[in-house]
Amino acid sequence: MEITIEKKLTEAGYRMFGDDESIEKLILNILKTENIRYLKAIPFLIYKHKADISKIHNNSESNEINELFHAIIAIAIKLFNEFNIMGILPEYIEKEYENFEKYPHRMLPSRLDYDEFRDEFELQLRNETKPFLFIEKQKIYAERDLQMYLSQLFTKKEKQIIRRLLEEKPISRTDYEYYSRKTKKKLNSIIGLQDFAKTIYAKTPKYDEDLYNLKKKLEEWLEKNSDDKEISILKFFLWDNDKISIDYKKKDRKYSEDQLFNTSIKLSMIKDLDILSLLNKYRKHNFR
Repeated sequence: MEITIEKKLTEAGYRMFGDDESIEKLILNILKTENIRYLKAIPFLIYKHKADISKIHNNSESNEINELFHAIIAIAIKLFNEFNIMGILPEYIEKEYENFEKYPHRMLPSRLDYDEFRDEFELQLRNETKPFLFIEKQKIYAERDLQMYLSQLFTKKEKQIIRRLLEEKPISRTDYEYYSRKTKKKLNSIIGLQDFAKTIYAKTPKYDEDLYNLKKKLEEWLEKNSDDKEISILKFFLWDNDKISIDYKKKDRKYSEDQLFNTSIKLSMIKDLDILSLLNKYRKHNFR
């Protein structure tokens, strides 16, 4: 569904990512995903296409979808007021939501951040007014990517502080202390990890199903044949051709994370043929 939505968003004039369905149907499909990336498109779609709000309400399939749409309509009205956009929604709908500011917790679920909706709406509005300037488009896409990456690493409060720093605006003493205590450390880590991140990102993870199947089977065998429960093997190796040495830790909270245990077992004690077969393939491994 998400691929279809991205395609239709583009065809509807929304620069995120034929159109045989109405804009109301598209908005309903977006609401069903509950994906914040797509939900942020709805105010601009209403602005650009003057969507029939009643039609969307009447065709929604659940109270949850209706409540989500109510919240986004409230956001849209606030956006239209802020950007001096008039005549998009019927007057009776605007009156219904005129108390948005008085009831933020009732009207706006915590996962819907007005500032994020505002940023996205402004980007699309700029893109609408200058659709043919390639450089302007590149700036818009870069800004959206920046906001997405910031959201993955920083809290809403941290993003607000970063925005003010970027715009060279003053911040309060409380925000300054918060920035120094948390945000600045994150930024410093990002700077220090740039080369390391590039190196790791270029590598393709390798998954050896047999090796980790052996690990799981050895852990289950040890738990069954000893007093130890919930263990995690860190290292094993075969020696003298008939013994296996295993380093492990116990998940029980009374043991520290750094406390290690070791056991040596004769292979003749292990009757599980799958384990013995896998040990012929993997004679040693360090999982740390």
